[in-house]
Amino acid sequence: MTNNAPFIQSDRLSNPVVSIGLPVYNGSDFLAEALDAILAQEFGDFELIISDNASTDATAEICAQYANLDKRISVIRHPENLGAAKNYNHVFQRASAKYFKWAAHDDIILPEFLSRCVAAFEAYPKPCAIVYPQSEFIDETGQVVRGDRNTMHSTSSFPAARVHRAVQAMGLVTAVFGLFNRDILSRTRLIGSFVASDYVLLLECALLGAVLHLDGQPLFQRRIHQNMSRQANKTDREVLRWFDPNARSYLSSKQRLHLEFLKSIYGLDGLGLLDRQVCACTLVGSLVYRRARISAGLWRRKLRSETANLGT
Repeated sequence: MTNNAPFIQSDRLSNPVVSIGLPVYNGSDFLAEALDAILAQEFGDFELIISDNASTDATAEICAQYANLDKRISVIRHPENLGAAKNYNHVFQRASAKYFKWAAHDDIILPEFLSRCVAAFEAYPKPCAIVYPQSEFIDETGQVVRGDRNTMHSTSSFPAARVHRAVQAMGLVTAVFGLFNRDILSRTRLIGSFVASDYVLLLECALLGAVLHLDGQPLFQRRIHQNMSRQANKTDREVLRWFDPNARSYLSSKQRLHLEFLKSIYGLDGLGLLDRQVCACTLVGSLVYRRARISAGLWRRKLRSETANLGT
């Protein structure tokens, strides 16, 4: 990773409460809308670190324009594409605040996002890893497609219980765009250079502390469109190269994911041997249960479809 990428704006706030890191590559289509939403937050004590991964569209110009308008914004432009994983980690390593949030160039946060998440952190009496609000998915035009019904919410004092909840909620995870306790996040391996490494990050956070999913109206809108990473990259190899252009893997994405889950359980500092053993057993059971639950859902949908066809 390069550490000498230039800043367009370096007059950053001293001691902000929240650091927001926005890694971006060729995000000009939605970037301005995402930046407007961040700057419209009711809670204004934040720094925004944008890391441009050698974009070839108008991203650099948009970033420079916003940096010149608001002293809370710093822009880093890398001379070459480092891959998404290193770019995501780079903005965290540049951050300085008590709380940290990743932002995507194509998503929207509503004005109360930061204020409600910070308030929840401050009110919670135990170590908490992530706070995130209700979320919904939007399309290219900003129209709501559906709500996100998954939740990683778990305040159990047992790491294994939090692991089970995390595994069941993994899909188009919105928790990774929540607000993190920076100290806890720094104890994880961050985003790895392998497919679904965000799942591993969330599992590690669940191992280290509670995950709070707030009640109320959706405050986060995740945009689903044809150019998003999971849509534009069709194969595991393409997704892997999106994470890291130089990454190689001799395992399938599922095999690598399960291996990394176990590496997290047995390698993360702060867990006793008994907790590790219980978490490992829970992980295996949770993965089997999740697969059975998904298969049952597919079977029910197929049965309903066939029943409907018989009635026509």
